[in-house]
Amino acid sequence: MRTALHRILHPLFGIAMIVFLLLAFVLVFAQVIGLVFVQPWLIEGASETLLHPAIISAIVVGLIGYALFNCLPKVEKKAELAEEDED
Repeated sequence: MRTALHRILHPLFGIAMIVFLLLAFVLVFAQVIGLVFVQPWLIEGASETLLHPAIISAIVVGLIGYALFNCLPKVEKKAELAEEDED
């Protein structure tokens, strides 16, 4: 069961992370462009348009990451915990 969930969640995590990073990059880039060209409407518009989707995508990434960590196969989880103990 864990392996099947891991196979499903791993690509979903990657896709969700890409979506989040893309939204965050576009938000910041649009605000920087608005700042450089002194266009306050661009700064406000980017924030109003992209802030909530970026926050929601960050929440989704966090939830999928949590589920992915808890669905690790037991062998990998033991090895990961052993590595943490060594540090």
